Amino acid sequence: MASIKRNYIFHLVNVLGGLIFPLITFPYTSRVLMADGLGKVNFYQSIIFYITLIAALGIPSYAVREIARVRDDRRRCAVTAVEVLLLHGSFTLLGYLVVGILVIFVPRIAQGSVLFLLLSSSMALSVIGAGWFYHAVEDFKYVTIRTTIIRFLLLVALFLFVHKKEDLVIYAIIHMLGETGGNLFNFFRLRKYLRGTHISLHELHPLKHLKPSLQLFVLNIIVSIYISLDSVMLGFINNDTAVGYYTPPLRLARASIGIVGALGTVLFPRFANMAINKRMDEFNALAEKAIGFVISLSLPMMVGLIALAPAAIHLYSGSNYEPSILTLQLLAPIIPAITLSGIIGMQILYSQGKEKIVIRATAVGAIANFTLNLCLLPHYAQWGAAFSTSVAEGSVALMCIILGRRYFCFSFRAQRNINYFIGTAFLILWLFLLNRLIHDDLFLILTAVPSSVVIYFGFLYLRGDRFVLQLISICRRWREFL
Repeated sequence: MASIKRNYIFHLVNVLGGLIFPLITFPYTSRVLMADGLGKVNFYQSIIFYITLIAALGIPSYAVREIARVRDDRRRCAVTAVEVLLLHGSFTLLGYLVVGILVIFVPRIAQGSVLFLLLSSSMALSVIGAGWFYHAVEDFKYVTIRTTIIRFLLLVALFLFVHKKEDLVIYAIIHMLGETGGNLFNFFRLRKYLRGTHISLHELHPLKHLKPSLQLFVLNIIVSIYISLDSVMLGFINNDTAVGYYTPPLRLARASIGIVGALGTVLFPRFANMAINKRMDEFNALAEKAIGFVISLSLPMMVGLIALAPAAIHLYSGSNYEPSILTLQLLAPIIPAITLSGIIGMQILYSQGKEKIVIRATAVGAIANFTLNLCLLPHYAQWGAAFSTSVAEGSVALMCIILGRRYFCFSFRAQRNINYFIGTAFLILWLFLLNRLIHDDLFLILTAVPSSVVIYFGFLYLRGDRFVLQLISICRRWREFL
């Protein structure tokens, strides 16, 4: 458990960096580039996301599980890593053929071909970065340090080189490097893990990974329908401005999800290793704690985003993004939905080889999302997209619970979980009162966030919640150390 906590802290620092970086940059770029400029970048990125997804064929997610299973065998780990790199790289080359075809034959993309091609370089960087490898071997410390340094350098570059709306291409380069630029360092660091392992060509059989990864490909395709389809459909059915209004709320919601979801990222290799070694008592105990943890954090985050949406959007994007307020409030329910389905589906069920259950659950969400988008986007634009996404994610979480309940041990009616709902109810009353009393956006945020933390965790402390007691114990040890 000590290594899990350490990895979680490192990964949480990385996630918080991913939250702080856009919190600093987006208020600046949204005012410089405006909604249509940001919408164009997000629209192109959504298309590239699909090409990357198809070219990956589910290989990265599959590779995390496979490397985690053999990581104790240095040679098998090295051979598997090289095979996956070869397979992933080959299909990414085919993905660039699709990029070329779109640039030549689709007018909407051809008019911004330079921007589109620049953003597409993230495909190659994703391959050579082999992020799945560092995830599987739980090298979270290196990833966190590397990413933090790169984000700082790019933050400086943003303020130095992006000053007017015409600097959209420069912004796109900085934005792309912020997400995938560190993968160059990943590629060279791989030698640390592969050094001393001689691998001959006849040992490599990359195609053997194709069939099992295709199941993950089906799952990723379905999931992507309600991850990026909203932005793509908004761009085609409505316009870049609608995408621009949808982007800030989506980023704020995903940032909140990242804080809670960091636990799932850390736990997946551990779950996979426990499952393959038949340590199911430890597996079930860890699963029960993980589900309780995401519920305890995601509920107050959802309520906080709904109550503080006007202030958050004003501070994050500016007064020109007023339509984004309701969008954020409609998107907030995806925080508990995604974190819960992520833990149950991708961490608990998939690590046990139950990917068919996850595929069925996500298919329900994909159908709901696509159908609602078709009905709502023409009339309600970004608001319709937000509502569709929340319904889709909620249905996925519900289906994961219903279909997968026999593969994990957890009671949602346990007293500790009821305490999380009661504590969240106290927050609703407190935030409603603050919204009535405080009208300055910055002062409201500065008052509401820390006071809500004290009220919620104070209530849980009085109820003897184990997570709060563990957190206090950790803080006491740090204080004694300092």
